[in-house]
Amino acid sequence: MAKEMVTRARKSCKAAISFLMAFFKSFLYCINILFLGCFAVTSQEALDKELNKPIILKKESLQKLLRRGDSLFKTKDITNAKKEYDKAFELIQNSSDIDSVKKMIYKIERFFTDSTREYLRAMNVLNFLSEYCADQNDQKCLMYVNNRLGLLHNRIGEYIKALEYYGDALTLASKDDNSDYQWDILLNRGVLFLDIGDHDQAKIDFKRALIHIDPEDTKKRKGTTYLNLSATFNDKQADSILYYSRLAAVGCEKNSLSTRHCIMVYNNIAWAYYLKKMPKEALQVIRTNIEWDNDNLTYKDGDDLYPGLMHTMGAIQYELGNYDKALEYFLISKSNFEKKNDISDLITVKEDLSKLYETKGDLKASIQALRDIRSLESRQLKVKVSKELAKSESKNLLLAKEKVISGLEEKNLKIEKEVSKTKWQSYFLGLLLVVTVVVLVYRGYINRIKYYKINEKLTHTRLTSLRSSMNPHFLFNSFNTLQNYILKNDNIRANEYMTELSGLIRNVLNSSDSVYISFKKELEIVKSYVNLQRGRFQEEFEATFHVDPILLDSNPRIPSMILQPFIENAIIHGFSHSSISGQLNITLRKEEGMVICKVVDNGIGREASERLKKKATDVSHLSIATENTNERLGILNKVVNGQSNIVINDLYDTNGKSQGTEVIITLPIIKEIKK
Repeated sequence: MAKEMVTRARKSCKAAISFLMAFFKSFLYCINILFLGCFAVTSQEALDKELNKPIILKKESLQKLLRRGDSLFKTKDITNAKKEYDKAFELIQNSSDIDSVKKMIYKIERFFTDSTREYLRAMNVLNFLSEYCADQNDQKCLMYVNNRLGLLHNRIGEYIKALEYYGDALTLASKDDNSDYQWDILLNRGVLFLDIGDHDQAKIDFKRALIHIDPEDTKKRKGTTYLNLSATFNDKQADSILYYSRLAAVGCEKNSLSTRHCIMVYNNIAWAYYLKKMPKEALQVIRTNIEWDNDNLTYKDGDDLYPGLMHTMGAIQYELGNYDKALEYFLISKSNFEKKNDISDLITVKEDLSKLYETKGDLKASIQALRDIRSLESRQLKVKVSKELAKSESKNLLLAKEKVISGLEEKNLKIEKEVSKTKWQSYFLGLLLVVTVVVLVYRGYINRIKYYKINEKLTHTRLTSLRSSMNPHFLFNSFNTLQNYILKNDNIRANEYMTELSGLIRNVLNSSDSVYISFKKELEIVKSYVNLQRGRFQEEFEATFHVDPILLDSNPRIPSMILQPFIENAIIHGFSHSSISGQLNITLRKEEGMVICKVVDNGIGREASERLKKKATDVSHLSIATENTNERLGILNKVVNGQSNIVINDLYDTNGKSQGTEVIITLPIIKEIKK
């Protein structure tokens, strides 16, 4: 019995030892697995960290370069600042992970665009980014690039390319239904339309931009849009300028008056009051809302806003009769616009200076300002033609696009109705649709070429008419007449003659950039010209105007610079060699949607005039001006489908003796202008 108990005890001990050994082995195995797992995780993290290390280092290097460039730019070390940004861009170009540094590329482009205004460098950055985004099919990136390229091409005067980039950007934004980008693109394109003078299309884009603004509008986009919208109205629409400028002023409380946006807004409001002949209210707006110190702006000189504010103040002080203060502000504005090389605004300031000098009695300075304007106009001529072509091209593109879309919609409706028909009929309709689209595109292409040719001819003939109206011979004779009055101490006549001459020059230059002009403005130019010629010829002829009251009430638009060459022919060739007192009768009446202009003189007649011209050694520009007028009317007949023509009749008495010449000009009415 005792032996069995011992045996059992031994077996129990062996079993216990075996269990303990197995448990210990299992414990060691678990510890080993846990250790290996932890080691594996640690190794993977270390490996990932090592792989990401070059990217982190590259980002840090880029950030250091950009920060250094910003610091150098703030200290006005522009050259070295650009070098740092160039190094950063070179580092990005050699990078294998462009997507991670895309925001830095945006910053580099904006530096060259907004800070240094080196637009070609900025384009180089955007072209690099465009290729990358196209390869990656990154639509949002392409939206940004096309929008910025449109802005850059607008700034360097390539308006048609800018329109194309904005169109591509807007198409991408519409497909993506991205309201923020659509607002930004429409705003930028609206500014472009403002630059080229298409205010109606700019107004459409700005109003479309308002639709894409979030109702909460935390970024104050509404104010920016309303401010741009106010710029689409001309000086005769002061109430509209005032209305939208006040909408833009929402949020301009006392603590934000010094922001650029608010300064521009209150400058616009003041300008609107000035246009409404309320100079005191205009001055109060600026004094209340922009920082002042003894009537002198403390706003920093050199900022883009500064010359505009100075011009507004000069105009207000002129209206208040403070001519010395007005002169001071105008000269400051002129100096700043000259630094910026802003030709358009400089011409405006020069015009105001000419008017101010004339009011102060400093005729010499007034004439010099007018001469400066003429020089500036010649410099701006190429830009004007470029803008006019871009304006025409934009309208043509929009019309062609609408026609194509309209045609496609009509064809789609037809196809939907024919879906239930046989398979062969569907193929036939599809083929017909393709042929129709090709024909429409081809016809649009042909029409566009014709339009460009006609527009080019109109531009050329309009410039020729301008040279005819303001030819050096006429100006020389006019200034001689003015000098004669001055030498005779006839100050009253000299002042009246100078006022008439400066008014004629201003009106002709203002209307020279448009094919059409209002009837009243054309009549004013003609009357000024006749008065000047009467002064030149010591009032040796009389002029009588018979104007249809209907034309004065409706004030239609008619082709500009048409009447003056024929009146000049009558005066120069008809009266200069006549022994009797000259009589010039000008009749203007409305008849069946046309304006009938009749110019009758009692001069020597065309036959005698031709004989005298053959004897002369020089070639007169007047016959050239008449031919140019005929050419312009021929082109306008193609554009407006009118019946414009010129009929010249020789007048004789019963004995066959010449009694003068009658010229009948038929002009189309383009559009009625409300008074």
